[in-house]
Amino acid sequence: MVFRAFLCALVLGASVLTSTARGQEPTTELRIRLKALEGVPLSGALVALLNARDSVVAEGLTTEAGARALRATPGAYRVRVRRVGYLPFVSDPVSLPRDSALTLNIESPRVVLERIVVNSKSPCARNDPNAQALSTVWDEIDKALRSSQLTNEDLSGIGRAHTYRMEFDKDGTVLMADTTVFAIVDRRPFGAIDPRSLAIDGYVLGRAETGWHYFAPDETVLLSEPFASTHCFRLVRQRDRAGQIGVSFQPVPRRQVADIAGVLWVDQETSELREVVFRFVNAGPMSQFDGGGSTHFRRVPSGAWIVDGWTLTAPVLEIIVRPPQDGYTATGRPQYRPIGRLENGGGVFAPVDTVTRKP
Repeated sequence: MVFRAFLCALVLGASVLTSTARGQEPTTELRIRLKALEGVPLSGALVALLNARDSVVAEGLTTEAGARALRATPGAYRVRVRRVGYLPFVSDPVSLPRDSALTLNIESPRVVLERIVVNSKSPCARNDPNAQALSTVWDEIDKALRSSQLTNEDLSGIGRAHTYRMEFDKDGTVLMADTTVFAIVDRRPFGAIDPRSLAIDGYVLGRAETGWHYFAPDETVLLSEPFASTHCFRLVRQRDRAGQIGVSFQPVPRRQVADIAGVLWVDQETSELREVVFRFVNAGPMSQFDGGGSTHFRRVPSGAWIVDGWTLTAPVLEIIVRPPQDGYTATGRPQYRPIGRLENGGGVFAPVDTVTRKP
């Protein structure tokens, strides 16, 4: 008997609408313009308003003109600017309301990842104070992932996306292929389900005999507290990933829920996030036969980031039925034989000159 997996992977993202609660103090707008030292507009930077406790009150991405408007209640704030490949910049205090735009000339030292020494330490927290190197690399990942969350209206030049489903036999011959193309209007093309649901219920649901639903992480999942609290992290390098440094993640010890383990790969020279590669663990036959996937990221012309492609693979299994021996029927767990695989995925269409990530 043959069993095939179902898929509920990365799905079309939903727009998020916010509203002002009744009785909330009125907000005022601060118009911000960022410039590099050469006077060039600083696009694609994460700009935030910090209150007296250094908490983020509002945050957004600067446009291609280096502009961003943020809203907050009247008071004193500082402006924090974060961009991939550079240390953060924090301004002097600014008071709101303010009539004129705030122009900031940003000068920040570059982040140097090439000199980071990788050891075997595997802390179970991304912000472990004894893991400064890990924190440095994770901060670059955080910038790209957080920028990806903030790009719902930054999709100019990327009009279409597609999803596909393919089935292969054990020799790699395509048995079935189906592709759906859709328009990108005012929302990110791909997004996963709620991180808390994944942390509680797992990344693989179902059984080989009845079919699986399985899920890939997006930027919201990777940045979430449920993901951080259920995984251990460490720095890694691989010979076949020259010029890259990775943050490896795996479930915390004794976690039994079906989960994922993998690596987020970062370019050492540019500090840009390249991709997330993962496999399913604690998921029975899905783990035994190498189920997993990857998520790729793209930096669009404005400097913002989106998930531009993803793949998920799952085995197609055949149950092994053993004949009775010496009058006794076979007992124990079912045994399976892989006879093929399913691949699901998706991606965006964009002009070649909008792609800045390396192969």
